[in-house]
Formats: sequence, C-alpha cells, structure tokens
Amino acid sequence: ACRTKALDAEKAQDLPAALDAWERVIDRCIATEEQRGEARAHIKDLRPKAPRNTDPKKANAWKVLVVIFRHLDFSWKDGEKTVEVHKTVSPADEKKIRTSIECFAKHVFQLSSGMLRIDADIQVVDEPLTKLHGNGKGPFSPAPHLLRPATDRLLKDKPVDTVFAYVKFDKDQGPNVPAPFVAATFGSIADGGGAGFIMVPWHTNYPFPGETDGEMELHEWLHQIDWMFRHVLHYPDDLVPTSDAGRFEGENRPGGDPEYGRKRSETTWIGF
Repeated sequence: ACRTKALDAEKAQDLPAALDAWERVIDRCIATEEQRGEARAHIKDLRPKAPRNTDPKKANAWKVLVVIFRHLDFSWKDGEKTVEVHKTVSPADEKKIRTSIECFAKHVFQLSSGMLRIDADIQVVDEPLTKLHGNGKGPFSPAPHLLRPATDRLLKDKPVDTVFAYVKFDKDQGPNVPAPFVAATFGSIADGGGAGFIMVPWHTNYPFPGETDGEMELHEWLHQIDWMFRHVLHYPDDLVPTSDAGRFEGENRPGGDPEYGRKRSETTWIGF
C-alpha cells in the first residue's frame, strides 16, 4: 500500500508525499531487501527535488540546554603527590563553543530538510566545578549526577530535550585532566530531568583538524536519536545506525549506511 501511494504521488508530481511514502516503506513496512532497495533508490532521487522548509519558525523545536562551566578547580592523587588543576573557559574558548552549537543547529535544520530546529539556551556557570567522576589517576569525566547542583537549577520548570555540559580539561594551570572520551551521551535520564545528556570534557583544539564545526555535537546528538528509535519506538537497530558505525570505502563490517563509504582522503564523518 505504501509503495502504491508513493508511485501514485510521483505520477501526480506530489514529490513531498512520494518521498514520505517511500520512507514509510523503509521504516514501517514488512518489506523484502529488494523492495527496500527500490525505496532507497527513489528516496535518493526525490530528496534533492522535493521542496524543503526554509523557515525555521515552521520547523519542530528540539529544546537544548547548553551549560558551560567557566572554572574547573580539581585535584587527584598520583601516588603520594596531589595534582591540582585550575582551568578557565576564556572568552575565546566560549566563542568556539557557541560557534559549534550554532553550526550544530544549522546541520540539524539542513539534514532534516527543515523539519527540525535546535532551540539552544546557553548558560555559563561561574561557580567553580570541584568534582569529576573517576578514581585514582583517572580518567575523569563530568558525570551528570555530579553536575546536578547547577543543572537542576537551570532545568527547573523548563521542557528540555537535551543537555550539553562543557567542562574545560586542557591548558591553563596544571596538566591536562585525563579524559576517557571526546564526549559521551546518555539517553533520557533522571539526572538530566528526563532529558538526554551529553557531557563534553572539552579541549581547546576542538574542532579537530579537518572536522566540521558542530560535527561532534551532531554525532553525540544522533546517539540520542538512535536510542529513541531503538528503545522507545522499537525500530530494528539496523534501520537507524549508531553514529559510531560509519565505514570507510571497501569495509564490509556490520553496521553503518550500506550506501555510504568514507574516502580515506576525507578528514570528517559529516558525509555519513
């Protein structure tokens, strides 16, 4: 029925309706791989042709709270030695973070064909953060339960879909704080008031050489989209691959987009 609807819409030159119907073949129908391949081919052809929304006011809003912790005053034990660090987000650092969030919002609006917009509320916390999650010499992370004294206040009585928390880990006084990851994502959690939570042990060399501004934020946010489709809507996992599952050309490992392979000469996963 979805296939018939899609073909009829194409004949009537109702391209948005045709695109929508072909997408339903993929995500709602019991279809053979041949039928899914046919749908993908039509989607690939139609998506550049179908009119897209260009007015952000007409897009659905995804509420994002961005929390920048201005100061990190933290210490840990290295044997008998106490290592102390004092990191401060400078105006230039803050500008980089704000630029990344702005570019992330542009990516979402563009890649959703104008169906979704990011409404970002950026808040700077001046009270020093003194606790990070981790033991011994680390690594350490800005875990959501330790940030609650600040985030609970900012989340009170506000509907928020995602929280980004930035804590500076490098430069300034003391060595760089050992971090276990570039960023990490949780789905809906109580420590974020039910919102998704993304913690960023931030380094001033972000974005990394060759990467696109906002790419890391997009990557982490897509983990929440993947989580929602898989664990809330119960879609089969291979329909919405994790943003960790990109493949280079010639790779045949499981996961990823079967029609996209990153060239070895590329420095970014933004195509995926």
